[in-house]
Amino acid sequence: MSSNYSVNVIDGVHVIELSRSDVLDTSYINRVQQELVAYAAEKHGASMVVDLSSVQFLSSTALGLLLALHQAVSKAGGTLGVAGAETEVHKAFKLVKLHKVVGIHDTVREAVDAALKKR
Repeated sequence: MSSNYSVNVIDGVHVIELSRSDVLDTSYINRVQQELVAYAAEKHGASMVVDLSSVQFLSSTALGLLLALHQAVSKAGGTLGVAGAETEVHKAFKLVKLHKVVGIHDTVREAVDAALKKR
């Protein structure tokens, strides 16, 4: 896998946890984006959840990563949700209207359940 993130499969949904609490560094974000977009293509049609519960800081470039991942997952026939976003991260989602295309959930369990309902 990757040292940039870990994946656990819960009820068939791929739950991705980033390895850093600050997602600010552009080179890290670009690496993660490339890896996750490739992972989404490899897992054609899979439902995915990005667990942000350990992320305290997220740059605007990282929001672009989530949008790119949403597009890759959707293109491959899957769905993408986000779980555990801190208040400031959640505000950033709303500011750029990312919450309109990516489901935002308080917990991983809620995100997994929502993904299962979309199948």
